[in-house]
Amino acid sequence: MSARSLTLALAVALAPAPSSGYGPGDPPPGVAEFSGGPVSLDTVHNRIFLCDSANNRVLVYGYNSQSGLTGAAPLAVFGQVDADRTAVNGMDTPTPNGCGLAHPTGIACDATRDGLWVSDFLNNRVLFFSTRKLQTFQPADYVIGQTELGYSEPRAGARGLCGPTGLALSGDGQQLFIADSLNNRVVSFDISELARHPAAIGVFGQKDFWQFEAGASPGELRNPTGIALDAAGQLYVADTGNNRVMVFDAGAKSSGAAACAVFGQEDFKSIKSASGVSGLKKPAAIALADADRLMFVADTGNHRVLVYDGLASDPLRAIAVIGQPDATSSEPQPAAKGLDDPVGVVFDILGQTLWVSETGNARVGFYKLGQSME
Repeated sequence: MSARSLTLALAVALAPAPSSGYGPGDPPPGVAEFSGGPVSLDTVHNRIFLCDSANNRVLVYGYNSQSGLTGAAPLAVFGQVDADRTAVNGMDTPTPNGCGLAHPTGIACDATRDGLWVSDFLNNRVLFFSTRKLQTFQPADYVIGQTELGYSEPRAGARGLCGPTGLALSGDGQQLFIADSLNNRVVSFDISELARHPAAIGVFGQKDFWQFEAGASPGELRNPTGIALDAAGQLYVADTGNNRVMVFDAGAKSSGAAACAVFGQEDFKSIKSASGVSGLKKPAAIALADADRLMFVADTGNHRVLVYDGLASDPLRAIAVIGQPDATSSEPQPAAKGLDDPVGVVFDILGQTLWVSETGNARVGFYKLGQSME
């Protein structure tokens, strides 16, 4: 076992529950409840954005790398008029608007534009909010997937979305990748200029923009959720319905490009769910760390987070497990002992902490993974 593997394994063994956590019974400051959802960090301004999916909002807090959330209340709430409300679209109406949200399931901080991208799942759109001046229930500045902010039509094609989830930005901030879950694909958009009703420039998981059927071949996806990009231009996709993580060349010019690697399965044909260090069951989120050497996968169906090391002798096998007593256990764990349906992961390189959000335990918290990571 490498020194890095040993450090991670020891840290996990000593911390079956997060070093600091919020909920159940002790939700994030200033709110009565928290349901869980994807997480994103703004390390420039020391802010953390929490998708509170079932409560139709995104909570914004200050955070400290060592102690967790700061302040007695959210800095702002996206999607609701105040921190007490949880109404669909902010007004308990099926008609979307420019301020409300309906089950947000993806989030990405945009350092290039000082803003926030949010997947508004039930409204079949992705919204952009400026975060230069935080304001509760502030209107979105830009929409992808719909012609206007008042529409929510599910569509395929280059301009449509149907149940968008995970989001990832390219290293230069000029492309946005969207896991278009119910269209069984990932689409990429050129966002160098925020044009009205933009068309996607790339698609993964389908042969063209008009196909949307699920599949299990090396070039197909089934309800993808979390995604991540590395510095080498590789796209990592949590192919949730196929119980695997797929790796694509994000710069592929042809639609329907085949994946170049797969985690969680022995080959590109298998899609069975499994535990252990080689299996996955409905993975939902991915985070990369340490110059992309480490990969954290929220293995939702196995109620755990797996850690992979790109320099390990077998990089397709996990080197550590978080949230379960061992690599073969897969039962939901109570908050004091582990994880239950983790759906969000993000790594804070400054604090060497992994933030994990769960829907089963209705909690968000972080794990200290050790200071010596050589």
